[in-house]
Amino acid sequence: METLTRQIDECLRLKKYKNLKKLLASGDLREIGEAVTSLHRGKKKTFFFLSPERQAEVIFYVDEDSRRQLLDFLGAHDFALMLHFMDDDDAVDLLQSVEEERKEAILDYLKPDKKRRIEALLRFHPETAGGLMDFNFIVVTDELNLRQVSEKVRSYIDKQRQTPLVVVAADDGQLMGYLPYKDLMMGSKEVPIKQLLKPLPSILPAVDQEQVAVLARKQRSEVVAVVDELGKVLGVIHLKDLLRVAEFEATEDIYKFAGVNLEEQVNDTIFSKVNRRYKWLVLNLGTAFFASFVVSLFQDTISQLSILAVYMPIVAGQGGNAGTQALAVVIRGLALGDIPWKKARKIILKESFAGLVNGVIVGSVASGIAVLFHAPVVLGLVLGASMIINLFVAGFFGALVPFVMKALKIDPAVASTVFVTTATDVFGFFSFLGLSTLFLLHA
Repeated sequence: METLTRQIDECLRLKKYKNLKKLLASGDLREIGEAVTSLHRGKKKTFFFLSPERQAEVIFYVDEDSRRQLLDFLGAHDFALMLHFMDDDDAVDLLQSVEEERKEAILDYLKPDKKRRIEALLRFHPETAGGLMDFNFIVVTDELNLRQVSEKVRSYIDKQRQTPLVVVAADDGQLMGYLPYKDLMMGSKEVPIKQLLKPLPSILPAVDQEQVAVLARKQRSEVVAVVDELGKVLGVIHLKDLLRVAEFEATEDIYKFAGVNLEEQVNDTIFSKVNRRYKWLVLNLGTAFFASFVVSLFQDTISQLSILAVYMPIVAGQGGNAGTQALAVVIRGLALGDIPWKKARKIILKESFAGLVNGVIVGSVASGIAVLFHAPVVLGLVLGASMIINLFVAGFFGALVPFVMKALKIDPAVASTVFVTTATDVFGFFSFLGLSTLFLLHA
């Protein structure tokens, strides 16, 4: 990729545009996209020298910031020309990012059939099943054989230049399944397709895209049908779209877990990065002051037993790590739909007692190390006991907080870490300093 970037940069610098056009006509599309992203100058000119068919692929291999620049650069006619070479759902994804006035101008340049399909998809939110689906499918009845279906597929390909998914439905339009490509290509032509049907999961168009991915995973299916209330097929969602959803949701959860705006990119300006992060840091600051307040309650104890300051970060740190472990497991389970509400109590108890057992193990090790380094035995026991308490608290809040946030209709990944870390810091400091005051200072 670095070699391709250098070659493109050299062509631009020397104005060898014929060489650049030739280079872009044969290069790997993903590598071209990555090269365009890494260019410090000439992104738009490089993209301009790609054919519309290649633009339609490369645009999805550049980063978000570069994509915005390139889409802003394209005129309405060139934009529409590029969309003609895309699947309808991909075209809609790009159109969702432009202003309404410009969107209408672009749609006016599309061929009537393409425009009609895209306008139908634009009615749905982009992060729903309806926003993900496309119309690249044909519906046949189960009374046909492979030869008859093959003829319909060939006719579709001649018109649309795409290979459709073969959806099988009953006479009343009810979905029955689909016909895999391998059976269509290799099966005996006189075999009735009802013998070759494969189950096709279905979902309503308004369902969130995350639930689409969950359904496909549970059903182990590479395709999902989008149906209306009567069970009639409206569109289909393919594997590539499901993978894109999985990537998007994983990125979204990681960013939210870290308190980073989903729109932030590595190449954003310093001002942009600061503007998107400072509120989260201020919230963290507020919870940190709460933990500091707890510590301030034991100033006399710390001043008389300064050695406690050495072990305080250990107690809080271990609690934070344990809480994050429980939090990650529960958030993942909720995101994948693996944890129904009726199991919430069981999950919270299980994580709490797992934390308790881990607290016994880690607390015993910490206690032994403290005594080994010449700390009083009582201090070692206090350290161990406070770790047992704090890891139990970590498991409890690590499991509880995501359920509470889910009940409040807040994404559990958004701010769970702040509340769990606050809980482990507060209980960790309180238990350690409180036990120290009781058994070391007043004993």
